Amino acid sequence: MNIRVIFSAVITAVLCMGTAKSQITPSTQRASLTGNDRAILDKRISKYTAFTIDQRELTNYLYGNGGAGQFRLQVDENLDWTIDLELNDMRAPDYRATYTTDEGTFEVKEPFVVNTFKGKTSDGRNAQIYH
Repeated sequence: MNIRVIFSAVITAVLCMGTAKSQITPSTQRASLTGNDRAILDKRISKYTAFTIDQRELTNYLYGNGGAGQFRLQVDENLDWTIDLELNDMRAPDYRATYTTDEGTFEVKEPFVVNTFKGKTSDGRNAQIYH
């Protein structure tokens, strides 16, 4: 009887650790830049890789984990990081949003979705997402 209880406790602990450390690898694809975009980047950055990422998959995952999580960003064999992110609401506590129409200026009453995240990569670099 004791062996069954201990075995069950060990299995439960392992499953909980696996859930806490779970991560995703969002889909990425190399992207082509327009000539104008490439010219702008070339003026400021000497080495870069353009790619797209499935933003919906990533934000759904982060929000599903309470606004924080770990994921793997693998663009190619050289660009492969594990990234830990958490919600980062950059608005002031007294932030108010308004919109203006022909009828006047109105305050936005609906709650805002925070789509900014901050964190670190596996090699200690800062990571931020603004969506």
